[in-house]
Order: sequence, then C-alpha cells, then structure tokens
Amino acid sequence: MQDTEGDYWQRQEQIYKRSYITLGLLAINVVIFLLCNFVYEWMYEKGAMITEVVLRDGQYYRLFTAMFLHADPRHLVNNMLMLALGGAIVENYTGHAFYFFLYMLSGLFGNMISMVYEIQNRLSWISVGASGAIMGLVGFVVVWILVNRKSFVRSRSLVIRLALLGIFVIEACFFQRGANIAAHTGGFATGAVLGVINIIMLKNNKNMEGLA
Repeated sequence: MQDTEGDYWQRQEQIYKRSYITLGLLAINVVIFLLCNFVYEWMYEKGAMITEVVLRDGQYYRLFTAMFLHADPRHLVNNMLMLALGGAIVENYTGHAFYFFLYMLSGLFGNMISMVYEIQNRLSWISVGASGAIMGLVGFVVVWILVNRKSFVRSRSLVIRLALLGIFVIEACFFQRGANIAAHTGGFATGAVLGVINIIMLKNNKNMEGLA
C-alpha cells in the first residue's frame, strides 16, 4: 500500500469527480445555511431538533431536517470539512446508494439517541447539525481500519494522515462548545454497525481508495 504523494493526490482528484452524493450534500447544506440566515430565518424554528416538540406535536420530520441546519459559520465549516475529507472516500468505497443510506441512517439514529439522552436526564436542547451523520462515516472508516490494521501500519504517511484526521474529528465533534455528544456517539455507533455489515458480513473488504 506504498504510495507517492503525487499518486495520492491524483487518486483523490478522481474520487471527488464521481462523488455525486457527497458534493450534493455539501451544496444542500451550504444553500440551506444561506437561506436560513438571509431569507428564511423561520427554518431554524420549524426544522431544529426539539425533543419536546417532536414528541408532543408528532413533528418527527425534525429528526431529518435538523441534519441540514447549522448554528453558525464555524459549525457549518467544521462539518463540511469533515464531510469533504471523509465523505468522498466512503462513497467511492460503498457506492452511492449504500453511502446515502449510511449517511441518513446515522444522522437519524444520532438524533434519536440524543432524544433518549435528553429524556433520561431531563434536559431540553435545541439541536442542529450534520455531525451525527458525519460521525456515521467516521464509524464506518474506523471499522475498515480495524479490519485492515496489519496491512497499512507500515505506511508512515498514511498513519500521519489518519492521526491528523482523527484529531480534527475528535476536536470538532466532542470539544466544540455546545457539541451534542449523544448524537455524535449515536451516529458513530450506527456507522460502525453498518461497517461491520458491509465490510465483514458482506465481505466488501477492498482497498479504501483515497484513504489508503
């Protein structure tokens, strides 16, 4: 799995050219953020995750709409950077349909775990953000790394890339002010379970182009 820097960036370029779902998600999140802040501010009120409202009024659509709302520019940029760094790689590995399923289910279950945590601890949060879904991608990649750990640890550049990415993900998802750790953990666990299904049970254990 040895590779030159030139080969690595050339593969990255090819992967991003066919990452239709990732590019679409990036565009949707940015456009919705601009609309929320400059045209339709009511979208926050109508779309954010508020457990009491979801359960009292049956507004279960908020489990999905909250995934496309972001609190401020930093929140958006951090999430979109993580999506850009990892999304295309996972999409190339799994295919478009499974990738979309992985992303949406991770975000959904992340928000559901957040609801359960709020209820158990008698909390009342207003939650927005794509990070639960993105943590599902991280969980999927972690499963792949564990399965393939013996074959890539010899590549120093790969280990460095993974370490830097890991530090960024941990800081962005668990140490940001107001981070919804319950949603992030739920998304990560969902992605890991789907990783076990896809990589181990369905034997999709090929090279993860762009990562290794």
